[in-house]
Amino acid sequence: RDEWAKRYLETTFKDMVIPLEGTEGAKMSFFRVETRGDCALAVKGGKPQPIFELKIDLDWKVEQPIEKGKSILEAKGQIQVTDFSSEDSSAPQMKLICDNQLPPGATPAFQALMDKLNGAVRSHGKTEVARILAEDFVTELKKQL
Repeated sequence: RDEWAKRYLETTFKDMVIPLEGTEGAKMSFFRVETRGDCALAVKGGKPQPIFELKIDLDWKVEQPIEKGKSILEAKGQIQVTDFSSEDSSAPQMKLICDNQLPPGATPAFQALMDKLNGAVRSHGKTEVARILAEDFVTELKKQL
């Protein structure tokens, strides 16, 4: 099931676009997904029992339309899922890294917008990643019998 898990997570995250609440139409997407670890499926009492221990690196970007849609401000970073296991699948351990590098000549208003986008990733994007792992991944894994 190791290859299935890697393929499922890569496809799921790369095909996903998450609208970020509290922004003016910003959308979060993922452009690199790296999964390491083990994944198996046992049968106990006739029921599928997922067994996994994974570490996942998700490189993300957020695109925010600015100047009435004439331009796009982009924020980037990484979500490191440092511990996602069947022991506690409902609470993946995650670390958020934001790349706060502004474009040359950016004004202080750009910094404020960048901070707002990073805050939206922290409050909404990370939560959605946790939900996808805890609910969607585990449900799909159980179907792999």
